[in-house]
Amino acid sequence: MTDRDIVALFFARDERAIREFDRSLGALCYKIALDLIGDPGAAEECLNDTRLRLWNAIPPEDPASLRAYAARIVRNLALNRLDRERSAKRNAVLEELDEAAELAGASFEEEYIRSAAMKEILESFLAGRTKIEAVVFVRRYFSGESAKEIGRTTGLSPVRISRMLKKLRRDLAADLKKGGIEV
Repeated sequence: MTDRDIVALFFARDERAIREFDRSLGALCYKIALDLIGDPGAAEECLNDTRLRLWNAIPPEDPASLRAYAARIVRNLALNRLDRERSAKRNAVLEELDEAAELAGASFEEEYIRSAAMKEILESFLAGRTKIEAVVFVRRYFSGESAKEIGRTTGLSPVRISRMLKKLRRDLAADLKKGGIEV
């Protein structure tokens, strides 16, 4: 069945359109999502969302190339999912740093933006750490890597990394207090 035949099934609101789409373009759309996201379950969800979007968009849309149209939909869905996951990861990382700043009575983001002293304290804090502590701290709080990801590159267990990060946050809070960072 050609792309035009499948589009005609969508226009007729025939449920065979979904089956024919899967047979013809399902594997391609799944591969696009999987290549972008890297998670088979998430790629399957993107494929399901693509099916729904196609069903809801055709008609009134009448794509000249169903292949290109579906590929664009699945690509955008996968990229949007990646953006949401990265945003959530960044927010989680900032919350951890806020925990350390709150112990010192300050908001980390606000103080960092407002104060050059924050930069000096952070640089001094990192300079006073062992190389592995500094690497773990930077990879977590500036690169947003998980303890598991850091463990793969450092050879440390995720549990040890989590404990190290907790201690580093407490030490940073103490350094912030010593440096006079207060709200």
